[in-house]
Amino acid sequence: MLISGISTSSGQFALLLGENNQVVYDSSELEKDNNKELYYLLQNALTACNKKINDINHIIVDTGPGGTSRVRTGIAFANSLAYSLNIPVSPVSTMELAGIDAYSRYGFPVVNSVKSIKGNAYIGLYRGKNEDVKIKYGRLEEIVPQLVADIDRFVVVGAHRELIMKLPALAGKTVIDSCMQYGNARIFIEKSKLFTGRGLLFPQFVTPVTEQTI
Repeated sequence: MLISGISTSSGQFALLLGENNQVVYDSSELEKDNNKELYYLLQNALTACNKKINDINHIIVDTGPGGTSRVRTGIAFANSLAYSLNIPVSPVSTMELAGIDAYSRYGFPVVNSVKSIKGNAYIGLYRGKNEDVKIKYGRLEEIVPQLVADIDRFVVVGAHRELIMKLPALAGKTVIDSCMQYGNARIFIEKSKLFTGRGLLFPQFVTPVTEQTI
């Protein structure tokens, strides 16, 4: 099964192709022009792998939170492509992607943060073992202590790692800096079995993570 993974929230688009849990193409490793549209990234990927667009069987897309315009554009592209090919599209949040990535490296729960407006942030907690991610929206100093109240040691990912590590309310807890800003989009392919079961077929479609949807 040929799977296409689309990353939308890591500062630039990335498009991947993979089969049998193996990445066969990753635009983030090969493309130098960050302004290229997803359509051209897909065409380049298919050409490089000697594949046709109809060979794609499933799409996995990053639903944010992240840059609003980029996330919405990526999701619209994924939904449209899935509709035109009559194939499923699976949603994966930025928080889940980063959580799976960091947990696999450190083995502790993962707190991920993404900047928003007016001093707010999206904050996610991934406890591991492929559990659902809990996502909240608000002030770091209020949300993070609530999320980790029963956790003594956790890993931080994202834009506010240093700020979280310095929060007075976390004194006595062990906070590990992953030095990661984002999760690795290759997980879309390498751990695709975690995501394909949630595939949506039109008239169902993927929607972005926003303040209103969490």
